[in-house]
Amino acid sequence: MTITPSSSNGQVPALVALITNAAKVIEAHYSKSAKPFVPSLDDVTPHPLDSEMTSPGLREAVQILEGACAQLSATVARPNHTMLNRVMQIYEPGCLHVVLTFKIPDILQEKPLGMHISELSSKAGINEGKLGRILRLLASKHIFREVSKDVFANNRLSVQLLSSNPLSSIAMHFTDENNKAVTLLADVLADPDWGDSLAVEKTAWNKSSGYSGSLFRFFEGATPEGAKQGARFGLGMMGWGNAIEANAVINGFPWGGLAPGATVCDVGGGIGHITIQLAKAYPELRLKLQDLPDRIVQAETEVWPKECPEAIANQRIEFKAIDFLAEPPIEGCDVYYVRAFLNLTRLIYSLLARTIQLKNIMHDWPTKECIQILRNVRKALKPDSRVLIHEYVLAHADRKSADAGSAFTPAPEPLLPNYGVGRIRQYNLDLDMMVMLNSKERTLDEFIDIGEKSGLSFVKLWDLGEMGVVEFRRDCADGDN
Repeated sequence: MTITPSSSNGQVPALVALITNAAKVIEAHYSKSAKPFVPSLDDVTPHPLDSEMTSPGLREAVQILEGACAQLSATVARPNHTMLNRVMQIYEPGCLHVVLTFKIPDILQEKPLGMHISELSSKAGINEGKLGRILRLLASKHIFREVSKDVFANNRLSVQLLSSNPLSSIAMHFTDENNKAVTLLADVLADPDWGDSLAVEKTAWNKSSGYSGSLFRFFEGATPEGAKQGARFGLGMMGWGNAIEANAVINGFPWGGLAPGATVCDVGGGIGHITIQLAKAYPELRLKLQDLPDRIVQAETEVWPKECPEAIANQRIEFKAIDFLAEPPIEGCDVYYVRAFLNLTRLIYSLLARTIQLKNIMHDWPTKECIQILRNVRKALKPDSRVLIHEYVLAHADRKSADAGSAFTPAPEPLLPNYGVGRIRQYNLDLDMMVMLNSKERTLDEFIDIGEKSGLSFVKLWDLGEMGVVEFRRDCADGDN
């Protein structure tokens, strides 16, 4: 059978048009803000839009721009040129790890207009010539700026790596233990025992670290270094949540369409960061927050009295501890909200208060445990209850799948239908799950399969741009089991 590749005729002007139109949309959004312009990379002053929730239109325009720019570059350049540049990208994480380890952004804050490499290296305690070469590579990728020969300063991107920003902690996780582990992925896949294993103690991270237990056990304090990395990771998850705008679900799902007095149970909700936002945005909702005992005590006695005392005063919030693998949540609620990273609740609850609900829960667990969690949730459902799983939902990269009725709205042609580089973070995270935990992100079909095996029927995918909400109802045909 002869396979005819898709024609690239006309792709270049089409991609350029997508870039031009997306840029106009982005500029229009900025023109309506308090600072009506797109800031320069040299501007280290936060822009008002940096801390506001990104609108769906702006988010899509940025994703189209990122995807189209990357696809255009890959289309017009010689393929060997592009591939050589791609494989040499291994040096960027290493350089970032250096500047994070030695707190280079913090030092540069002392002289906003620029610091000579000799002074900078002296303050950091590392070799002048080597540090200069590292910073020049990063400046060439728009992280830091070289204001004059051998004089460097922070820019709009590098200030995100200040040690006071939790994003720097998650950056350390990815450039340290994660980056070391991914280099051994091929070795693990070639191993006759480990290659097919889904065991949490047979990962590339295990091979890299030399630790024989799970990443969770290590982070919980199996060694002093493990405790240090675990605390750093816990702090970093705050930066992660801010960067991915996990709270987009507040506006992306029609909570306002629920009946007045409807009950929402946030299962594995940590201290209830998202639940607090729901309480403030939708005061007619009655909320239940469930997590491990320490987090519930902290939420009830420290966080909510300060952040949302009106919900406590009006008795709109109930706090109750739960072991989600062993017991069902509070019965009879209208909505059970399940967020990602629930597995990390067990890990981080003793390290740092976090925002975790049945959102980003399922990706840390193998399928068997996911089904167990959802079956426990199902036991609590009344006939018209909904279950909302807030997760990354992977889309395929082929246009035929998209045209065949994908639940996602595909990106405009000739972009890859899953937006390519515009939504690459979820595919990076999928590999992170493989390397560190032997787990995975899932496609919609995989979520539907898990739901059906748990006695749940798929209703709808709510596409939030970065993540998605998979809605289920109780499958009456499955009985009450």
